[in-house]
Amino acid sequence: MVNKKSINLPLDKKYAISSFWNYTETPMAGLKVATIVESILAQKGIIVSSLIGGGEEMSLSTTKKSFLEKKLKDAKEIGSDYLILGNVQEWRYKTGIDGEPVVSYGIKVINLKDDSTIFNSVGAKSAWGHKSIGVVAQEIANELLPQFIK
Repeated sequence: MVNKKSINLPLDKKYAISSFWNYTETPMAGLKVATIVESILAQKGIIVSSLIGGGEEMSLSTTKKSFLEKKLKDAKEIGSDYLILGNVQEWRYKTGIDGEPVVSYGIKVINLKDDSTIFNSVGAKSAWGHKSIGVVAQEIANELLPQFIK
């Protein structure tokens, strides 16, 4: 796990979460990671407006830049202060007898006042064959997410 920038984010602000950009060959991996991150934020008591679309959302975006511009616009339109998004680099089972899950992704938080990145972290993990990809993704999210304070 690597945290590029440590930060405490205020609980009293409005957050939106976007689908994560998928760099893998696994369909909808970015949507899966985003919903896992969204659920973990909810468990921590963070209220997040969901901008997570369906599978067609990614196919309609021709570039990552156009996708990001749309999500920034959408988050501002609903009155959010911050946008949580990320990238998925790996989401698969290794081939072989045990089929170990391998997951790698990053989480970014953007301040919507000036579109600056205020938090950026990345994590990668593999596990034994008895764990699922979803469990590994949850473990990564629990370690990567920034701290939220009152």
